[in-house]
Amino acid sequence: MTTYIVDVEREGDHLLATVRDLPGAHTFADDFPGLDRAVREVIALVLDLPNGAQTKLDIAYAFAVPA
Repeated sequence: MTTYIVDVEREGDHLLATVRDLPGAHTFADDFPGLDRAVREVIALVLDLPNGAQTKLDIAYAFAVPA
């Protein structure tokens, strides 16, 4: 199974996510549960996965730590 690594950073009131190794796969949300749903949806869209497949994706989140 492929693990998708997602880089997450905060910009203002939003969380921004970029999926490594999937050009064009990026999204945002106001909170982490919303971000997780949006990330799964964008991966499914970019990969043209069948409905429901996004719930089975293996995702690892990498959070930017402020210096």
